[in-house]
Amino acid sequence: MSMADVESRAESNLSKLRQLLHSEPRVATSRPVKLQNVLQQFVAANEDASKSANFVSQTPDDLTDVVALMTNVAVMAPDDMALRVLKTLKILSRKYENRVRLGELIVPDLVRVLGEQRSPPVLGEAANVVLNVCYERDNVARIIAAGGVLPLIALLGAPELDLQANAAGAIQSICFQTEGRSYVREMGAIPAVLPLLSSSSLKVITRAVGAVHNISSEPEAIRLIRRLEGIAPLVSLLRTPSAAVCGSAAGALQNLSRETSARREIRELGAVVPLTDLLFGDDVQSQVCAAGAILNLLGPELGPETDANPKRQGFKKLLSLALTVGMCTEPLRQAQQEILQGSKPPQS
Repeated sequence: MSMADVESRAESNLSKLRQLLHSEPRVATSRPVKLQNVLQQFVAANEDASKSANFVSQTPDDLTDVVALMTNVAVMAPDDMALRVLKTLKILSRKYENRVRLGELIVPDLVRVLGEQRSPPVLGEAANVVLNVCYERDNVARIIAAGGVLPLIALLGAPELDLQANAAGAIQSICFQTEGRSYVREMGAIPAVLPLLSSSSLKVITRAVGAVHNISSEPEAIRLIRRLEGIAPLVSLLRTPSAAVCGSAAGALQNLSRETSARREIRELGAVVPLTDLLFGDDVQSQVCAAGAILNLLGPELGPETDANPKRQGFKKLLSLALTVGMCTEPLRQAQQEILQGSKPPQS
């Protein structure tokens, strides 16, 4: 299928909604099932990002009609309608141009939904939209200003695993930005997210440890995570058969090991061996974070960081060699990605 065909298919899906709303302006109340069916057609065709013509086209969409539905309190009142509108917004917010504009248009209404007594699927999709739009820094500020962080923290304690995961993903996305990290910590996210590190759901663990990785970039958060006994579950996650979990756990421990008390606890819990194992794996983020954590854990014993210190220089060369050996097991990797002080969750 050519790109022109893809764009035509994507536009056709949205044009059905536009035509319906323009031909029947009150369709949301007069024929809600008809509107839900049109929205569901778009969702069914695009919810899987790997098969979404809308996402592949990357052409900015006309958001007017979907935004009008989202901002209409009466339209969004029934959960069935709200769920389909939010799923549509989740799909549209995968595109950079769309989510930049959506942040200006829907954040207050999105936060309103998060704070209402809604079904878990509706709240979960609202969290997914937050996750996507907060890829952009300006939207993080908007979510914070609109009061969207506290409802998300509350959802971390929901009994539904999918809802926990979606809320944790939104928190992780917000915490990728510096201002998001400090605000989320101040609002009490750390004691809410740490229990999720021991969840029975891999998806919940992946999102939760990603959020902890991001939050732990802040010095005040390091002390709080240690005091709340968050180090032990992070060390345990180093042996999880998931590259994403191991990488985020190693990244969090790298950040935590900058503090003397945390560094001592991490060593006593036996983290050095599993961190060393990660050096010889084939996931670059895990390798780099593990190397940084090991250097922080063992470096103080090697003396001052100077070119004249043979122990420290030799240790760094050993880590570099381990990284090189590990990366050689994946010859198709084009280049090592820059490892940031945090990680964004995959888009929903």
